[in-house]
Amino acid sequence: MRRALARASCLVLGAVALGACGTYYDPGDSYTRGLRLFDRGQFANAILFWKPLAEAGDCDAAYRYGVLFALGAGVPKDLEVARDWWTKAANQGNYRAQLMLAMVYGHRSFTTGSFIRQFTIDCRQGCGVARDPLAASQWLGLARELWPRDAEAAQQYLELEIIALDVELTADQKAEVQRWIRSWVPTPTRCTPRVIL
Repeated sequence: MRRALARASCLVLGAVALGACGTYYDPGDSYTRGLRLFDRGQFANAILFWKPLAEAGDCDAAYRYGVLFALGAGVPKDLEVARDWWTKAANQGNYRAQLMLAMVYGHRSFTTGSFIRQFTIDCRQGCGVARDPLAASQWLGLARELWPRDAEAAQQYLELEIIALDVELTADQKAEVQRWIRSWVPTPTRCTPRVIL
């Protein structure tokens, strides 16, 4: 009897922990509900959660909504619309969107996603914009500044991308990148990207 009670207690505690705020399984967070649907390939259903959040200024939802347009997942593929949503999210401080803009302007490729579904944004042949190493460096440098410090692999990746772009910039352009990063102010307001446990 004690074992059964202990086992039941563990199951209840586990269910509560999985449903806690800030987790992938948070039932009250529309963003994570959309993320779970995206991970299952139910893109049209993910839109139902992300679009209203993105339109209300949620930077994570704006980033993910842009991803749907970049991939043509549940919506027609439209790189201009994807860039618009990424720009909105990036201007608010979403470091993932800033990285995507760096890939767009740098004509690079990047594989990302959740821990269940990975996807690649490949702009090596261009994503509807002229290659602009200066803009790519600005967004990449800002993403490095805002990316969580404990994400060592991401920090190393960002550093390697910055080194690769730096060889294309003059000393004046490198100084301009640093000035831009220091003077950057989130618009319209700063959002804090979610950390999903």
